[in-house]
Amino acid sequence: MTDKLVKALETKVNDLIELSMELKLENQGLKKRLTDLQHEKRNLLEKQRRASDYVDRSINRLKSIENSQ
Repeated sequence: MTDKLVKALETKVNDLIELSMELKLENQGLKKRLTDLQHEKRNLLEKQRRASDYVDRSINRLKSIENSQ
């Protein structure tokens, strides 16, 4: 009976070790994905800021042209 219990515990420990390694790999992948998404977000925000600036300058130029006529 004791040998069966030891074998069962060994199996459970090995299963937990395997699961732990899988979770560690998944966690690393998720951290990389998060970093990539944060970088992409910064790039998109910068593009949005530049586009907004461009639109504002264009509107101001149009107003200036309209006022000068």
